[in-house]
Amino acid sequence: MDAHLFRRFCDALVPRVMGARMEKIHAPGPGVTVFAMYGGDGRDGKRHLVLKADRKSPLLFSADHRIPVNAQPPAFVMRLRKHVSGRRITHAVCRWTERRLYFGLSGDVPLWLCLDLREGPSLSFDAPAAESGPLWPDGGISSLSPESWKKWQVLTPALRRTLAFLDPLDANALLMDLETGGGDVFLYENDGGRCEVSAWPLPGEQLAAMGGSWKESVFEDPVAALAKAGETLVYGEMAEHARQAAAKPFSAEAARLGKLLAKLDGEEKRLSTMREKQKDALLLQNSLYLFRQNDKLDSVTLEGADGPVTLKLDKKLTVRENMSSLFHQAGRGKRGLEHLERRRAEVRAQKEAAEASMLRMLASVNGTGAVPAAKEKTQGTKAAALPSTLPKQVQAFRSSDGFLMLRGRDTRGNALALKLAAPHDYWLHTADGPSAHVIIRRDHSGQQVPERTLHEAGMLAALKSWQKDAESASIQYSLAKYIHPMKNAAPGMVRIDRSEGSFRVRLERDIEERLQKN
Repeated sequence: MDAHLFRRFCDALVPRVMGARMEKIHAPGPGVTVFAMYGGDGRDGKRHLVLKADRKSPLLFSADHRIPVNAQPPAFVMRLRKHVSGRRITHAVCRWTERRLYFGLSGDVPLWLCLDLREGPSLSFDAPAAESGPLWPDGGISSLSPESWKKWQVLTPALRRTLAFLDPLDANALLMDLETGGGDVFLYENDGGRCEVSAWPLPGEQLAAMGGSWKESVFEDPVAALAKAGETLVYGEMAEHARQAAAKPFSAEAARLGKLLAKLDGEEKRLSTMREKQKDALLLQNSLYLFRQNDKLDSVTLEGADGPVTLKLDKKLTVRENMSSLFHQAGRGKRGLEHLERRRAEVRAQKEAAEASMLRMLASVNGTGAVPAAKEKTQGTKAAALPSTLPKQVQAFRSSDGFLMLRGRDTRGNALALKLAAPHDYWLHTADGPSAHVIIRRDHSGQQVPERTLHEAGMLAALKSWQKDAESASIQYSLAKYIHPMKNAAPGMVRIDRSEGSFRVRLERDIEERLQKN
């Protein structure tokens, strides 16, 4: 988050949070702290101020949606809760060149909460000094040498990257606009899920150098622009972090079992060598008539089927005893190989189960966490991305865009599918008649669901409905948080508090088979 973008964001945010009460504080992931606030700017309702502290790509944004938190709060969060919760924001100081925002909190003892984009949140009892206006280059860009750029705080790395693509006239005009402050914010998104927010429009040459095809959106409100970018970047990152953490035990177990299989392969070579001694024992047995009963030799050369064979013997044993020892070793090798095959089959089954569980955790029960097709092909687990631990009354499908979809097989399955849904998941049902309930899982509340996935989920609902034999069906959908089971009613009967909309979809009879294989 560039300092100039931070300045515009703080200018827009501060008036909205004045008087807001600090409530819950969470740390859902590394470097991420979420402050839940109630009220402010003359309105009721919650907002979530999310701080991602980082050296390379920090971010501060305000969102209406929260991040699910399942981790034990760290010590610094407990300290923040102790001193900050329940207090109201009465003052604010923005030191934008340092990328720090200070909130003065109500109470008998003055307390300041510092949101530092590099170091994270901290508390102080001393009021911060207001930032004096930073110095701006007077002579324009052309008067600056590359070595002198570091002397000017306002010439941030992000700004210098853009100035390199501008002619001196446009560069000086941009500096004047930034010095004045205010203005639109520019959001850039590409098909690969990357997202960039800037306090100025990025030149086409710079976008081309960044690679890929970028779509520009212009926002008058910096808070709205950063909310969209933050939910895309931070919320998506938190979902991936949760998947990786859930998959880690299974990944470690799969690695351990892989090492065990490698040891079993080495053991197979040793046991195979022992079993091969059966040939030497038989050759020696067929030639016993050549030796006296108490002969002890270092080696013997015997005529085998393919020519002379030299056998090394234990000179402490007689030839007959050496023969018995070779038969004994061959028998042990044979029995060991039989046991090894059973053990290897068990370990392989355990490793496959661990890998399948790892892939399910990476695919998660949320959103688009599907393992890339190339990796699935390498692992040889084509259907592993679909959860296998769901209730038997619930079917799992993977949309063409990678979203996990759950469908109830019957009324009991409809009720269970709704229980498995997070509040921000989508719920679908055919309009004006009974049908299966379909849930589209999302990583977070800001994640967009493509129209193709929405239509595929609608088809899944319609194919188990009163419209299953029609060419097309009308589908209604809503967020799961607005769907409530009806008391004293049959399982699967729900009340819809708010609808997100409806659409009509043409049915494809093979959609179930296609999406179960994804």
